Amino acid sequence: MAPAETRPGEGTLPLQGRRMVITGAARGLGRALALVAAAAGARVVLTARTLPALAAAAGAVEARSGRTPEAYACDLGEPGSVQAACRQILAADPVVDVLINNGAPWLPGALEALDDGQIAATIAAAVTGTVLITKGLLPGLRRSAAADVLSVVSTAALSGRAGDTASAPFAAAKHAQAGFSARLGAELRGAGIRFSAVYPPDFDDSDPLDAQWDEVRGAGRRLSNREVVAAILFAIGAPRVCAYPVIELENLSAP
Repeated sequence: MAPAETRPGEGTLPLQGRRMVITGAARGLGRALALVAAAAGARVVLTARTLPALAAAAGAVEARSGRTPEAYACDLGEPGSVQAACRQILAADPVVDVLINNGAPWLPGALEALDDGQIAATIAAAVTGTVLITKGLLPGLRRSAAADVLSVVSTAALSGRAGDTASAPFAAAKHAQAGFSARLGAELRGAGIRFSAVYPPDFDDSDPLDAQWDEVRGAGRRLSNREVVAAILFAIGAPRVCAYPVIELENLSAP
């Protein structure tokens, strides 16, 4: 059996005790990040729209790490829901060390084939939701001695990228998310809050509880969310003397 691949970020970064809010934490990348970060000592705060999946993710985090995570309902497409979640998060603890803006529905397809409601929901969650939850948690981030805000964007926000299956509305939403991260990062440059954005391409879903999580992938395979998790942990675990405003991931299997 081949040895498990060494991945920068897992088990080596100063996550111990850091309070990390993750949006879209019930499934996929958000759930995977929560599982890995909690196992490395982070105090994870899970938010998601779907309550049964959120409860399942919280249970998985506790079973794997021995730590009971905070979990709050939060529909990023509904301002009232975002505001309520922010109030609950700050009431439980006034300090937030890390905010991961991950929650946004994936929307592929040709524009004319898409439902107007899907388009509006995607833009509301990825753009308005990201702006509002960052604004709502900014007081907690300001109280941290070493705050990080990281947005999971997409290579769909990079023009002319071959092999991307995202729709035009999804790309537009991710462009806006990227612009927000860059502008607010510049605005708060002297406030001790570091802003980063990770740009993954299309990637496969995998879970830290599944056997394939430790599978060694060669250059002919697509990335999985395992590699995206490693990039996120690398950015937020970097020494405070530096920042990684943009981390672009690339599938070596792409033409």
